Order: sequence, then structure tokens, then C-alpha cells
Amino acid sequence: MSDTIEERRRKPLGNDVLTLLLQAEEQGDRLRKDELVALVAAVRVGGTETTVHLICFAMHNLLRSPEALGEFRREPELVRNVVEETLRHDSFGKLGIPRHALEDVDFQGARIREGQMVMAMLSSALRNEAVRPRASAFDLRRGADAGIAFGRGAHYCIGAALARLDGRIAIDTPLSRFPEMELAGPAIFASHPSIRKMTSLPIRLRASAG
Repeated sequence: MSDTIEERRRKPLGNDVLTLLLQAEEQGDRLRKDELVALVAAVRVGGTETTVHLICFAMHNLLRSPEALGEFRREPELVRNVVEETLRHDSFGKLGIPRHALEDVDFQGARIREGQMVMAMLSSALRNEAVRPRASAFDLRRGADAGIAFGRGAHYCIGAALARLDGRIAIDTPLSRFPEMELAGPAIFASHPSIRKMTSLPIRLRASAG
């Protein structure tokens, strides 16, 4: 990745993401090489593995929920809700989001000192019963709003729009082509330090008679 960055710096391609990132970096505060490599690596992983898991968990939730699947079959336009509710219901990240306190603050009976790091657990926030009743249920009627799944403000995911589009296409297309698709076994997970890594989702396909 380091070699690729240096090659692109010497020979920019135009409007690809890496070239634009390098141009923005050169116009502002320069990053150390290790910081730039880490940033590019995060963008690469965020544009592949996270979207794959969004699609896997969406299909898993639909196929194991006859009620939700029936709603989707009757109203295919609910695919937008499928994506958003999966992002909210199945945040597959296991780690918190690190933030540092800018000043001393009392929160929920705890004293957080200036400079201390706080780990905000996104998966917990997305299932907060005080914000969303029946938060543990996969509900397509909840509305198309994943909440803070993609972050906020300066930390908002730059690939959010593409991830949503990928998810809608990858969910709607196979379910339309194979209307009698069903689970053929339980989802298989592997050990991973930071995500609930789904490695296999056995599905049985049966094309429509037409």
C-alpha cells in the first residue's frame, strides 16, 4: 500500500479516491507516512469488508424472519428500510469508538477527566430502548434511518452512499431472481478481533417457474 501511495503521488490518475485524497493532504496539513497509510487502509477496508457484512447480515435477517421477508416480497421498495434497519439492528463492530474529553465532565454518575479516552459503544447506542422501542426487534416499519451507524459530522463515513447503494442492489437482485430463496443452514462465524465476522451463509436457491 505504501508503494501504491508513492506511485500515485508521482503519477496521479485524476479523480480516483486515492489521487483526491493525496491532493487534499498536500493542500492542508501533511500527514506522516504511517498516518497516510493507515488512512488509506481504513478507506479500503471500509469500502469492502464492511459492505460485504452489511449485505450478509441483511440477507440473514430477512431469511430468518418470515414476517419481514413477507413484507419485503409484497413491497420491494422496502429494500431501503432493509438496509437501514440492518445497519441499526446488526452493527457488526465489536469495538467502541475512541474519543477524548476536551474538558472535565460528569456523565451518568461518572467523572470523566479532560484528556481521558472514552469508548462509545455504537452497537449499544443503536439498540437504546429509550430512543427506539422494541430496539432488539428487526422491524422494517421502523423507518429508513440507520441513526448514527455511519457516524456524524467530520467523522461521517465517506462511503455511506455507495454502501447503501451496494446493499440495495445486492439484496433486491437475488431475492427478485430467486423468490423462493431460503436458508439452508445456520450462519457460520469466525473469530475476529474487531468484528462479528460472518464467513458463510448457506442459502438454497430455487428459480421461479417463469
